[in-house]
Amino acid sequence: MAGVLCTRQQDKGHTDIVKLLLEKNPNVDLCSKDGFTPLISSCINNHTSIVQLLIKHKPNINAQTYDGGNALYFSAFKGNLEITQLLLENNADCNICIHSKQSIIDELNNHPSITLDKEKKGLFDSLVKNTSSHVTDYVSKKSVDYAFDVVAGSSPLHIASYMGRTDVVNCFLDHNANINMTKEDGTTLLFYACEVGHEDIVRLLLDKGADTQICRLDGKSPLKIATDNGHKSIVMMVTNHTKQEDKHSS
Repeated sequence: MAGVLCTRQQDKGHTDIVKLLLEKNPNVDLCSKDGFTPLISSCINNHTSIVQLLIKHKPNINAQTYDGGNALYFSAFKGNLEITQLLLENNADCNICIHSKQSIIDELNNHPSITLDKEKKGLFDSLVKNTSSHVTDYVSKKSVDYAFDVVAGSSPLHIASYMGRTDVVNCFLDHNANINMTKEDGTTLLFYACEVGHEDIVRLLLDKGADTQICRLDGKSPLKIATDNGHKSIVMMVTNHTKQEDKHSS
């Protein structure tokens, strides 16, 4: 029972009550039917002080929800640098991704209350709500299927790159995350940053050695998506970087 109460209180951000409940040594990994642990819910709600308390009780830091979300993914999604650093310092795995589209579809086929349409709409709304204004404008012109494509299969670093969380991306790279990590469809961090128009993240990734030549399975490169979306400064940045790479390799 203490574990259930702990989950409810951290949703509300009642740090003192959570601290009191933790003194009773509850099961800190007790989760909802959809896999939301106290740690995951605290990350979703940006309750840094509660995350700090929970980590002292050694939760399963890499636990996942029904669709593959975990604490590190949600902290990256929200752009919470302090929580992201805390999780990485406690051995959170930055390579754990949201489940693939097909895996989520299969999971929802047997879900009692969440339909695929509801899942897609929820992902679309979360992207629109939790991003900067120019990302919101970009996503708002897309479909719920597009939002599903973006999120499904994404790592925490992918979603941070897409959302424009520059400090969080830098934090991951400082912890030796794979800068050229690809999704099942070949999407890289650089591709997402070029697609949406995050100049600071593109510059950071290029400076850290991101490969500009990795294309998605549909053949589209980071340079091509930046060109298609009219991000002229990014096109120039990537083009100049590629020229410098070619010069050094010749």
